[in-house]
Amino acid sequence: MISFLTLFGLLIVNYVSATWMKTSNDQVSGVHTTYHGAHEAGACELPKASYAISHSVALGNIESLKHLKFRSELCGHVIQIDCGNGPLDVVVMNSNLGGGLDLYASTWNRLTHHMSPGVTSCSAKLSTRNAFNFNGPRCYYKPDSPADNEYYRNVGLLNTNGRIVISATIDNRSGEHRGTNPFFAFDFGRPISVGKQVVFTFEGGETHTVYLRDCEYQANKQMWS
Repeated sequence: MISFLTLFGLLIVNYVSATWMKTSNDQVSGVHTTYHGAHEAGACELPKASYAISHSVALGNIESLKHLKFRSELCGHVIQIDCGNGPLDVVVMNSNLGGGLDLYASTWNRLTHHMSPGVTSCSAKLSTRNAFNFNGPRCYYKPDSPADNEYYRNVGLLNTNGRIVISATIDNRSGEHRGTNPFFAFDFGRPISVGKQVVFTFEGGETHTVYLRDCEYQANKQMWS
């Protein structure tokens, strides 16, 4: 009986692990890294706010990035990059599909000690540090997506200490990413009251619930350079 329960327990653990696979915080090395001279919001369209981290990166999807290949869920997260001159925490705010790490000017200068724009090789790993100057998760409407449209809600959960949101539901109905950003769009063909709750689910299966009325609306996007 004991061995059966032990075996059954192991089977459950294995099943949960496979269903809610967490993104590793292992370091990836030898990543092709380039200079990106632009001033822009980027594909992630993060809200204008008080950020604890001012350096930014456009994250690619080449094989050397492994578990850190760009996906919408990584927008707004912090990764630690080291190009041989010491590590620096940077915010994922754009995609660099087909490439590796694309460093914005201020980030490039810090990580390469003002090397001329070009190509280098760096390592990276996911951090649990928050990008914003406040504690704990906060729900945001997607910038430029109206908060007063009862028929269309587009919200995301940011500042999660490295926990990655993989889904969001209202009334057990799933939202979806529209574009390469961390926000989940809901349009049910009927009004969605601000009294409704959004349930965000993290890798690992834990959840965080927020009333729509508590999601912050910021019309402007954060600009990075």
